[in-house]
Amino acid sequence: MKVFLVYLALCLCTACEANILYERTVTVVFPPTHQWQKASHTPLWATLVYTDGRGNLKHVHIPKGQYSCEVVIRRDCLTVFCVYPLSYLYPYGGFYVPSGTKTVSLTQEKGALAKLLLDNYSYNPEAVSNINAPYLDSLIGDASLVDGKALVLSLLNGVDEQIVPYEKMVITLSELPQGYWVPERESQKPFWSYWGKEAALLTEGGVQRFLNREDSLCITLFVDLKNQKYLMSLRQSPFW
Repeated sequence: MKVFLVYLALCLCTACEANILYERTVTVVFPPTHQWQKASHTPLWATLVYTDGRGNLKHVHIPKGQYSCEVVIRRDCLTVFCVYPLSYLYPYGGFYVPSGTKTVSLTQEKGALAKLLLDNYSYNPEAVSNINAPYLDSLIGDASLVDGKALVLSLLNGVDEQIVPYEKMVITLSELPQGYWVPERESQKPFWSYWGKEAALLTEGGVQRFLNREDSLCITLFVDLKNQKYLMSLRQSPFW
């Protein structure tokens, strides 16, 4: 009878939370300090995306003013996390490794690498799940400064290719609407633009955005560090 009760209790606990033999519950946290949130004095909602260890990506909506989320993950492999403010802005990233802590703290510094792994997870889930992400992060640093395609080829297909970081690119913009522009990335600085004057920006690779909250405008830059080229668009800022 006692054995049955113990078994029943174990089953109930497993059903309510996670299969304790193969899964565990972790708390994912990210900072409440996004620069657009400070500029607008309004919290941002977000979307959490993470690998499930089975070849799929999971999505969780995080409401405004909430900066943590509990999820059930596999114990025995790497889990990659990204939190995207407004569902598409530059992400906060982080990793759970087997036998890791119950709290996974996400940062923008790890965002580019985590996004790169998420974007390529479906092509080779097993390879991504077995990467030593913390060690890789310590080697690469800011993954927005490297050739993402070459890095993925090296990681997922076992190709021995040296990954050399690019230098940041200076972009000079003219004829911008006058105002105060706030970046989405913590590594970049806000700037003022004035009529008839150029603004010089030190940019990283990939998509990056700058918000002019007063005039409800948003600059979007796509920067190709490898070829030293960029594209720019100016649109209405998103609402949240």
